[in-house]
Amino acid sequence: MKKLTKIYLTGFISLVFFLFIGCITTPVEYSFASAEQGSSAIGFLGTRSEGTPGVAFVSFDGRRLPRAEKKTHWEPLLFPSDRELNMVVHVKYEERERTKTENLGLLGTIIDTAQSVRAVTRNVDTNIDFNCPPLESGKRYQLTYSKGAGIPGRNALVLIDTTTGQIVHQQEFVVILGGLSVW
Repeated sequence: MKKLTKIYLTGFISLVFFLFIGCITTPVEYSFASAEQGSSAIGFLGTRSEGTPGVAFVSFDGRRLPRAEKKTHWEPLLFPSDRELNMVVHVKYEERERTKTENLGLLGTIIDTAQSVRAVTRNVDTNIDFNCPPLESGKRYQLTYSKGAGIPGRNALVLIDTTTGQIVHQQEFVVILGGLSVW
Protein backbone atom coordinates (compact mmCIF):
# COMPACT_ATOMS: atom_id res chain seq x y z
CA MET A 1 0.00 0.00 0.00
CA LYS A 2 2.85 2.39 0.83
CA LYS A 3 4.47 1.66 -2.52
CA LEU A 4 1.24 2.55 -4.39
CA THR A 5 0.92 5.79 -2.41
CA LYS A 6 4.49 6.75 -3.29
CA ILE A 7 3.81 6.10 -6.99
CA TYR A 8 0.66 8.27 -6.95
CA LEU A 9 2.42 11.01 -4.98
CA THR A 10 5.38 11.02 -7.40
CA GLY A 11 3.00 11.15 -10.39
CA PHE A 12 1.04 14.02 -8.86
CA ILE A 13 4.19 16.04 -8.09
CA SER A 14 5.48 15.45 -11.63
CA LEU A 15 2.17 16.62 -13.10
CA VAL A 16 2.13 19.78 -10.96
CA PHE A 17 5.77 20.48 -11.85
CA PHE A 18 5.06 20.10 -15.58
CA LEU A 19 1.94 22.28 -15.49
CA PHE A 20 3.40 25.15 -13.47
CA ILE A 21 7.07 25.08 -14.38
CA GLY A 22 7.17 23.39 -17.79
CA CYS A 23 4.65 25.72 -19.43
CA ILE A 24 6.37 29.01 -18.55
CA THR A 25 7.21 31.15 -21.58
CA THR A 26 9.60 34.07 -21.87
CA PRO A 27 8.36 37.43 -23.18
CA VAL A 28 10.11 38.68 -26.32
CA GLU A 29 9.67 42.21 -27.69
CA TYR A 30 8.35 42.57 -31.27
CA SER A 31 8.44 45.84 -33.24
CA PHE A 32 6.23 47.05 -36.08
CA ALA A 33 8.28 50.28 -36.18
CA SER A 34 11.39 50.68 -38.33
CA ALA A 35 14.76 51.26 -36.65
CA GLU A 36 14.75 55.02 -37.35
CA GLN A 37 11.16 55.56 -36.10
CA GLY A 38 10.24 56.33 -32.53
CA SER A 39 8.09 53.65 -30.97
CA SER A 40 5.73 53.08 -28.09
CA ALA A 41 4.99 49.73 -26.42
CA ILE A 42 1.49 48.31 -26.01
CA GLY A 43 0.59 45.31 -23.88
CA PHE A 44 -2.69 43.45 -24.32
CA LEU A 45 -4.69 42.21 -21.33
CA GLY A 46 -6.02 38.80 -22.36
CA THR A 47 -8.82 36.76 -20.82
CA ARG A 48 -7.59 34.90 -17.76
CA SER A 49 -10.83 33.43 -16.41
CA GLU A 50 -14.54 33.22 -17.08
CA GLY A 51 -16.29 36.52 -16.47
CA THR A 52 -13.10 38.53 -17.10
CA PRO A 53 -13.04 40.66 -20.26
CA GLY A 54 -9.95 40.26 -22.42
CA VAL A 55 -8.35 41.64 -25.55
CA ALA A 56 -5.78 40.04 -27.86
CA PHE A 57 -3.79 41.44 -30.77
CA VAL A 58 -4.78 40.24 -34.28
CA SER A 59 -3.11 42.56 -36.82
CA PHE A 60 -1.63 46.02 -37.44
CA ASP A 61 -2.12 47.55 -40.91
CA GLY A 62 -2.92 44.05 -42.16
CA ARG A 63 0.32 42.56 -40.77
CA ARG A 64 0.10 39.70 -38.28
CA LEU A 65 2.71 38.54 -35.80
CA PRO A 66 5.06 35.78 -36.91
CA ARG A 67 5.01 32.55 -34.93
CA ALA A 68 7.02 32.92 -31.72
CA GLU A 69 9.87 30.54 -31.01
CA LYS A 70 9.36 27.68 -28.57
CA LYS A 71 8.88 28.74 -24.92
CA THR A 72 8.50 32.43 -25.87
CA HIS A 73 5.64 34.84 -26.56
CA TRP A 74 5.50 38.35 -28.04
CA GLU A 75 5.21 40.92 -25.25
CA PRO A 76 5.20 43.90 -25.50
CA LEU A 77 4.51 44.94 -29.06
CA LEU A 78 6.19 48.11 -30.33
CA PHE A 79 4.26 50.40 -32.68
CA PRO A 80 5.34 53.54 -34.57
CA SER A 81 4.62 56.60 -32.45
CA ASP A 82 4.53 59.16 -35.27
CA ARG A 83 1.19 58.17 -36.80
CA GLU A 84 -2.34 56.97 -36.13
CA LEU A 85 -2.57 53.29 -35.24
CA ASN A 86 -5.10 51.12 -37.08
CA MET A 87 -5.18 47.63 -35.65
CA VAL A 88 -7.56 44.73 -35.31
CA VAL A 89 -7.98 43.21 -31.87
CA HIS A 90 -10.02 40.26 -30.65
CA VAL A 91 -12.26 40.95 -27.66
CA LYS A 92 -13.74 38.21 -25.54
CA TYR A 93 -16.11 38.10 -22.60
CA GLU A 94 -18.08 35.05 -21.56
CA GLU A 95 -20.71 34.98 -18.88
CA ARG A 96 -22.40 31.85 -17.62
CA GLU A 97 -25.71 31.45 -15.85
CA ARG A 98 -25.33 32.25 -12.18
CA THR A 99 -27.32 29.49 -10.58
CA LYS A 100 -29.23 26.39 -11.50
CA THR A 101 -32.72 26.29 -10.04
CA GLU A 102 -33.99 22.98 -11.39
CA ASN A 103 -35.59 22.06 -8.07
CA LEU A 104 -38.08 24.94 -8.24
CA GLY A 105 -40.21 23.46 -11.04
CA LEU A 106 -41.71 25.93 -13.51
CA LEU A 107 -40.35 28.95 -11.63
CA GLY A 108 -36.85 27.42 -11.80
CA THR A 109 -37.20 26.84 -15.54
CA ILE A 110 -38.25 30.47 -16.08
CA ILE A 111 -35.31 31.76 -13.99
CA ASP A 112 -32.83 29.48 -15.81
CA THR A 113 -34.14 30.65 -19.20
CA ALA A 114 -33.88 34.32 -18.21
CA GLN A 115 -30.29 33.80 -17.02
CA SER A 116 -29.37 32.00 -20.24
CA VAL A 117 -30.80 34.83 -22.36
CA ARG A 118 -28.95 37.39 -20.25
CA ALA A 119 -25.65 35.49 -20.64
CA VAL A 120 -26.06 35.18 -24.42
CA THR A 121 -26.82 38.88 -24.86
CA ARG A 122 -23.77 39.89 -22.76
CA ASN A 123 -21.24 37.49 -24.32
CA VAL A 124 -18.69 38.93 -26.75
CA ASP A 125 -16.27 37.01 -28.98
CA THR A 126 -15.36 39.06 -32.04
CA ASN A 127 -12.72 41.13 -33.84
CA ILE A 128 -12.86 44.93 -33.53
CA ASP A 129 -11.07 47.65 -35.53
CA PHE A 130 -9.20 49.77 -32.96
CA ASN A 131 -8.17 53.22 -34.20
CA CYS A 132 -5.86 55.19 -31.95
CA PRO A 133 -4.25 58.63 -32.29
CA PRO A 134 -0.43 58.84 -32.40
CA LEU A 135 1.18 57.86 -29.09
CA GLU A 136 4.11 59.41 -27.29
CA SER A 137 7.46 57.86 -28.21
CA GLY A 138 9.17 55.75 -25.55
CA LYS A 139 6.05 55.25 -23.41
CA ARG A 140 4.36 52.01 -22.37
CA TYR A 141 0.63 51.45 -22.69
CA GLN A 142 -1.87 48.71 -21.80
CA LEU A 143 -4.92 47.97 -23.94
CA THR A 144 -7.83 46.54 -21.97
CA TYR A 145 -11.44 45.68 -22.69
CA SER A 146 -14.07 46.78 -20.21
CA LYS A 147 -17.56 45.32 -20.03
CA GLY A 148 -20.20 47.42 -18.30
CA ALA A 149 -23.24 46.29 -16.33
CA GLY A 150 -26.66 45.78 -17.88
CA ILE A 151 -27.96 44.01 -20.96
CA PRO A 152 -26.06 43.93 -23.28
CA GLY A 153 -23.70 46.20 -21.31
CA ARG A 154 -21.32 48.95 -22.38
CA ASN A 155 -18.30 47.72 -24.37
CA ALA A 156 -15.10 49.76 -24.52
CA LEU A 157 -11.49 49.33 -25.53
CA VAL A 158 -9.39 51.42 -23.15
CA LEU A 159 -5.75 52.39 -23.76
CA ILE A 160 -4.00 53.28 -20.50
CA ASP A 161 -0.59 54.91 -19.94
CA THR A 162 1.05 52.41 -17.56
CA THR A 163 3.27 55.08 -15.96
CA THR A 164 0.52 57.52 -14.97
CA GLY A 165 -2.49 55.20 -15.02
CA GLN A 166 -4.43 57.72 -17.10
CA ILE A 167 -6.73 56.81 -19.96
CA VAL A 168 -5.12 57.91 -23.23
CA HIS A 169 -7.83 56.74 -25.62
CA GLN A 170 -11.18 55.02 -25.28
CA GLN A 171 -13.27 53.51 -28.06
CA GLU A 172 -16.80 52.27 -27.39
CA PHE A 173 -18.59 49.75 -29.59
CA VAL A 174 -21.87 47.87 -29.75
CA VAL A 175 -22.03 44.09 -30.11
CA ILE A 176 -25.18 42.16 -30.97
CA LEU A 177 -25.43 38.47 -30.01
CA GLY A 178 -21.78 37.91 -29.19
CA GLY A 179 -20.32 39.45 -32.32
CA LEU A 180 -22.65 38.64 -35.20
CA SER A 181 -23.06 42.38 -35.67
CA VAL A 182 -20.60 45.05 -34.50
CA TRP A 183 -20.61 48.82 -34.87
